[in-house]
Amino acid sequence: MSERILNLPNVITLLRIAAVPVVGWLILQQRWEAACWLFLAAALSDGIDGLLARWLNQMTQLGAALDSVADKALGLVTLVMLTLEEAIPMWVTLAILLRATVIALGALSYRGLAGHLEFHPTWLGKTHIFVEFTLLTLVLADLAGLLDLTAWLQPLFAVVLVMAAVSGVQYVWIWSAKARRERIASPLKPH
Repeated sequence: MSERILNLPNVITLLRIAAVPVVGWLILQQRWEAACWLFLAAALSDGIDGLLARWLNQMTQLGAALDSVADKALGLVTLVMLTLEEAIPMWVTLAILLRATVIALGALSYRGLAGHLEFHPTWLGKTHIFVEFTLLTLVLADLAGLLDLTAWLQPLFAVVLVMAAVSGVQYVWIWSAKARRERIASPLKPH
């Protein structure tokens, strides 16, 4: 990995982090079109910074950590703000927040057991994030009058709920299997 911390991919990631409070403020002000376009630009920048980091060989540990923070912050702030505006049902938000909490607690528990943590998103986890961000974009586009998705929103909410549940269960399965392997590989500690 390249050691240069202030590189183009990291600058893009920092801009995405800076966009988070602006998206939240735009939603609070019900400036739907501006919120939609800024959220979409920020969401698309996630793929761009990752591609650039690999293509330019500018991957850093800081960049990877900031990328994860940026994604979670952008998704959670937008989700919560749209829920407060009653554009997304509470049950969808609770499912997504429960998934995030279970994954975080599982990772922390594993780190406590193993003393280290190597987190690699699964294909299903990445798919969940893609579906969640797509839903958030579409809800904002609907609120802005850019698209008329009224008939499609309930099925989209259901898809996100199912994806949150399935990917959350997958992560529980993965962390449980890792913990079992770690216990088998580690000698028993005296009490």
